[in-house]
Amino acid sequence: MKIFNIELEFNHDTIRQKIERCCREHDKGYVCIVDGPSLVRSHTDPEFLRVLQGACFNSCDGGSIAAMASRLYKQNLRAFTGPEIFAEYVTRSDFRQVLLGNTEEMYRKVMQKVKEVQGVQGGEHLHHIPLPFCKVEDFDYESIAREIDRLKADIIWVSLGAPKQEYFMQRLLPHLHRGLMLGVGAAFAFYLGELKDYSFRIGEYRFNWIYRLFIEPKKQFARVGTIFRYYPAIYLKEMKRLRG
Repeated sequence: MKIFNIELEFNHDTIRQKIERCCREHDKGYVCIVDGPSLVRSHTDPEFLRVLQGACFNSCDGGSIAAMASRLYKQNLRAFTGPEIFAEYVTRSDFRQVLLGNTEEMYRKVMQKVKEVQGVQGGEHLHHIPLPFCKVEDFDYESIAREIDRLKADIIWVSLGAPKQEYFMQRLLPHLHRGLMLGVGAAFAFYLGELKDYSFRIGEYRFNWIYRLFIEPKKQFARVGTIFRYYPAIYLKEMKRLRG
């Protein structure tokens, strides 16, 4: 659905269908997983808004976004987060997958967990391409794309953190021949249990941020403060648009 100036998909089955259709047809594109700070950035940074608008679709990563949208459109809309999508698909051996970014150690841990699910011969569908630590404009996108194409990847998991991973996917796309990129941030760590998904929620409002305030206070206070500052204006702007 078109909301907040972007195509934001809430239906989980529709998201699955779009991912799998892209893989079957050997198409290419990218998917942004939009959380609260990313939604705010899209309303304060026109360049970032264009990145989200250039995606095949965007999935909702934030319960607060789903709750706002549900209230505005009088529907029961649900977030489908990056960690949830990653956990559902990483063991799917019918899709060739690449983990892009993060560390070799993290890749080995993910592989080990996948093998625990699939058996000792599992994980053959999964590959890792390490990336150098550099600015988004300094990556060798042609070389990265050649390696991805060589592996004939269907799904490309990009773990660079927002907004870097979104800009990265936009720049890599023209060099790829196939593969659907999904910017999933810390999904690898959530999959391994190194970051905890705080399960307490009220409706679509998730309270992970309370837990993370204690483990990353400086970072999370800034994120939460930005959300509280801009959400009312974002909500009112969308309400006005709905009223014509």
